[in-house]
Amino acid sequence: MIAIPDRTPLVRKFFDRPVLEVAPDLLGRLLVRITPDGPIALRLTEVEAYDGPNDPGSHAYRGRTARNEVMLGPPGHVYVYFTHGMSSRSA
Repeated sequence: MIAIPDRTPLVRKFFDRPVLEVAPDLLGRLLVRITPDGPIALRLTEVEAYDGPNDPGSHAYRGRTARNEVMLGPPGHVYVYFTHGMSSRSA
């Protein structure tokens, strides 16, 4: 039997928990964006979780900046960054 994923939109309260609890609950969920050409949907198959000012790997570790402000704001917002020059080629 194939499980049908829950398509109920997540409310902000879902995200108002510690990041290390939220991250695994996002796996398998759909991210949907409505565009003029129709909806675009993708399934989250991998997530990363950084514990803000408590995690040296986080862009928020050294405090609030214009770049990372959304990470330290209210829950339910997304921080997106582009990693320039990333490549799967090996040396």
